[in-house]
Amino acid sequence: MAPISLPSLSDPKTIYTDQWKDRLYKYFHQGAQFSDSAPYYWAFSFERQWAQHQQGVALELRLTRAIGHWMPLAGKRVLIMGSFLGQEAIAYALCGAVVVAIDLDKEALNLSEELARRHGVCLETHNADACAAPFAAESFDLVSCSQVLEHLPPKQQPLLLREMWRLCRQGGLLWIDTPNQFSYKDKHDTGLPFIHWLPRPIKTRLAKLFRRDIVTNEPSFGFGKVGLHYYMSYFGIIKTFRRLGACKVLSKYHGYADIDHYSEHRILQGRAQNPVFRLKLRILRLMMHFWDFNWLSGIKLVVQKMPDTV
Repeated sequence: MAPISLPSLSDPKTIYTDQWKDRLYKYFHQGAQFSDSAPYYWAFSFERQWAQHQQGVALELRLTRAIGHWMPLAGKRVLIMGSFLGQEAIAYALCGAVVVAIDLDKEALNLSEELARRHGVCLETHNADACAAPFAAESFDLVSCSQVLEHLPPKQQPLLLREMWRLCRQGGLLWIDTPNQFSYKDKHDTGLPFIHWLPRPIKTRLAKLFRRDIVTNEPSFGFGKVGLHYYMSYFGIIKTFRRLGACKVLSKYHGYADIDHYSEHRILQGRAQNPVFRLKLRILRLMMHFWDFNWLSGIKLVVQKMPDTV
């Protein structure tokens, strides 16, 4: 299937104004989730966060192009669980999807609605718990859970996966983006290698020792303070889905179907012209004969809920 064509974005100067930047600043420094941690978090810089926010929708459009390999998005019903500031939801809406966004943080939903209007699209938003979403079974063609699972208590993580399964139609897609318990580096919390492989009491002490244990007020914990988050492994996620029914992992490398799919997107981005990239592709093709990249890299999975068989 040919990659989907992406919409042209509006002039960033009409969207990312000084007034909008001021609203985001207040959110990160006074909002429910970040007010205590933003000024002190080792990886936080508001200017960097602002720069990422300005590019957010454009970056998420790359995801819609990747998903387009398996499903044309125009007219499809898409559910974004834990939509935060809405960049992913807006990207799907720009591609013609009917998008529903759900989050426990009401102010984040308010900001996402305004950002959507600035991009010329509308979102249906719900301030509700994604583990018990207020929708009928099999209501959506695509259910997305991006950078959300790790923010839930361990007992709630399987509940969210089950809810994703319940809400996705047969033959539909599930998108999951979350840190991997077995990746070599903890890129989400501490930035340190291998620390997240250790038992929680030990890694918490180490994080404090290296001044990398900065708490945030987590919605899934009743906006209580949480330090290190809770990671799942690829095996744990797939095991949960397979208990629920037949499923198929469609993505093999960072959310792409295969190395050719990955290469296509890099070419479209103008990032595949140098000899180093061609060498990287050869190495990746060779390595894929020996293991599945989903096991050890950050988890970026496209999973298809297979139709029931008689």
